[in-house]
Amino acid sequence: MAKFEDTYHRPPSDYRGDEPTTEIDYGPENLHVSLDAWGPQPWSRLIQTLYDQLQANWGERPSREVNSVPYDETLERVVEDCFAGRTLQQPLELINFAFTVDGVSRACTHQLVRTRLGAGYMQHGGRDNDWRHRSFRMPETIRRVINEVDQTPDRETDVTRKLVHCLRNREALEDLEEFGPNLRSTLTNYLRMGKRIYAALVDAGVPWQDARRFLWMGTETYLHVNYNYLALQGFLANRLEFVMDWEINCVAQLMLRAVRMACPPLMSQYLGSHSDRAQRAMFDGLGSWPPDGKWPSEYEKCAICGRSVRHHFDYGDHELAILDAKSRTHRRDQMPFWVLSPASMKGEPIEWIPTNGRYPYPRTGGL
Repeated sequence: MAKFEDTYHRPPSDYRGDEPTTEIDYGPENLHVSLDAWGPQPWSRLIQTLYDQLQANWGERPSREVNSVPYDETLERVVEDCFAGRTLQQPLELINFAFTVDGVSRACTHQLVRTRLGAGYMQHGGRDNDWRHRSFRMPETIRRVINEVDQTPDRETDVTRKLVHCLRNREALEDLEEFGPNLRSTLTNYLRMGKRIYAALVDAGVPWQDARRFLWMGTETYLHVNYNYLALQGFLANRLEFVMDWEINCVAQLMLRAVRMACPPLMSQYLGSHSDRAQRAMFDGLGSWPPDGKWPSEYEKCAICGRSVRHHFDYGDHELAILDAKSRTHRRDQMPFWVLSPASMKGEPIEWIPTNGRYPYPRTGGL
């Protein structure tokens, strides 16, 4: 029978008596992903081990014992077939990745932990820590609505002036005027009041584990994520689709960037979204969100000439006016996702490109 005792750990964060702070991050600001470990290493031994396992269907004895093949390009090509899905892929479960994901909202972590097979998580605790100083992550749709309603953008650049908003019923916000002189102050006051209530409950003696129920889904947290290769491949295949929630999509982009920067090229060569692998919009049949425009969609046509988007670039003599012939629950202005610049994906400093719901680099293929 196991005996449960506290092992050594650092003290919990304890801010009882402090006035709570409320910092707001917009979009993917201060979102961090690091690849802390991957392996097994060295690479040459990993390749040899994968090769040996791929030979398991043939021969009387394990290939390592009978005919050990030294590492060379031929051996790597055999292993590449495994990464590419041209062989059985069980050996890829040997490869593991350990990430730290920091600054994500609780809403995002609820999505992250849905990947179960081949994945493991250790998350920042709200039961044994004081969260009164945790930041809040503001969704981009709400930031743009604030800027439109208040006519006081939080930042003004050539790019942000071209960004669209999803506001359709301004009257629906009129009842909020009693809570502040404008929408930005109303929402900020709401966040500050929630923090004050949380802190007051803790200072009064309520345990952190109960007081945390008064915190919002947008409160930032962190967690450590472990994947084997197949689990990471499956996670990225789904979450690198821009029709996914923008925040977990940003996490997926940062994970791919981290693998590309730290690991041999073969490790990331076959990582990408379902659409990247198929080179067509695999999620465009969903009735919920419109396609992101990165890959051709069978539902999108030019509203002027009626040609499909796939062929318009070759034959169109006018500006493309995109018509989505499929009925959708959401509009494109309700999915303003973010894209890492191509230079960032190659190891340059992080640069996020905001969008109006369409991929900013048409016909360029994968990330």
